[in-house]
Amino acid sequence: MDFASARRELEARQEARIELGLSRVRRHLKRLGNPHARLPVIHVAGTNGKGSVCAILDSVLRASGRRTGLFTSPHLFDVRERIREGGRWISEDDFARLMSRALKADKKKSLTYFELLTAVAFLWFAERKCEAVVLETGLGGRLDATNVVEKPLASVITSLSMDHMQFLGETLPEIAAEKAGIIKRGCPVFCPHLSAPAMKVVRARAGALKAPLTVSAAWKTVRVDWRNNVQVFAGPRGERARLSLLGAGQASNVALARSVLDGLLGVLPVSDKAWEAGLSEVKWPGRFLVRPLGRRTLILDGAHNPEAMANLADTWRLSPWFGRKSRWIVGVMRDKDVAGILKPIAPFLRDVVTVRPPSPRALEPVTLARAVRRLVPQARVTIEHDPQTALDSWLKAPGPATAVVCGSFYLVGAATDALRDLHAAN
Repeated sequence: MDFASARRELEARQEARIELGLSRVRRHLKRLGNPHARLPVIHVAGTNGKGSVCAILDSVLRASGRRTGLFTSPHLFDVRERIREGGRWISEDDFARLMSRALKADKKKSLTYFELLTAVAFLWFAERKCEAVVLETGLGGRLDATNVVEKPLASVITSLSMDHMQFLGETLPEIAAEKAGIIKRGCPVFCPHLSAPAMKVVRARAGALKAPLTVSAAWKTVRVDWRNNVQVFAGPRGERARLSLLGAGQASNVALARSVLDGLLGVLPVSDKAWEAGLSEVKWPGRFLVRPLGRRTLILDGAHNPEAMANLADTWRLSPWFGRKSRWIVGVMRDKDVAGILKPIAPFLRDVVTVRPPSPRALEPVTLARAVRRLVPQARVTIEHDPQTALDSWLKAPGPATAVVCGSFYLVGAATDALRDLHAAN
């Protein structure tokens, strides 16, 4: 099987199909020799911030000389970017070889898209003898395919808010219980200061399983270099941290990552030098990423739920572009809280373009446009069916010099590809 065939077989499973549960994955992994059982895993769940925390942990551990594995979702450009070893995507040949093996062990074709990818990741990390694997949950935690890991080095919960209610529950305590499902008996747990209802659930779960719980102390932003996508943070003891990611939520992510690494010093020792080097080298696109384009500025943010949009709104208010005319290019998934996503950015929506992200779960731009008009009747709303046309129109026509692309990581990936194609055409 070559890479193109492997990708077709995977895509036939339809990424939009979600079937939570662990029994299928456990049986499948057993047929593959239980590769996950031999991996030293840091397991990360949460509503927002998971990707950034995972990227920070991976980068710092690599800077300390560890052979790391990193499993994340979704991807922006290529499915292989979800599975990385030593910071590098899995190769096409290895992806095809391991996908072929995973498919042969799934004779009844019962596994979902995400479950197959999880199996391939475990096989790859075990082959590469990774010394630390940073594993991001796909959806929830308790019934997520990644939760087959029984003895993680640490369980990490980044944030808890309302999202994916049709799968995880209608209340914050219900959602917190699903995310806290990654906590395992006797294994250390790390989280930031959560809201009281969520914190109560996490504390109860950790206490019941005698899992030591560490709540990370707050850090604050002391300097932002907007054009170069850099922030400097101060910790509670006056320590400084320089991160190559923007966003109001990154202070919490840095504090949490530092807390995890401090808690694992006896297992994965990390020097101050490695911490500083790893932070400065983090590359994680789609988190308030600023792209200067001559006299214009494009901002890409994968904010895709109300909490993430609130973080985007907070960052926008602090940015040098706040108060200037701007165009917002927005696309979301149809299973999301659309009104909740739009509400935090409603005060800024004067010139809006709705588009369809490249996903079978995408909300049609006509429907999204109606939602924008209901919330912000005075906004000028236009509809484009693909990100490339929307960006091309913004770049060529007179109008706002700043544009923000947001609402979905799939949209951010498509917009980045579209920019590349537009530059090539010119």
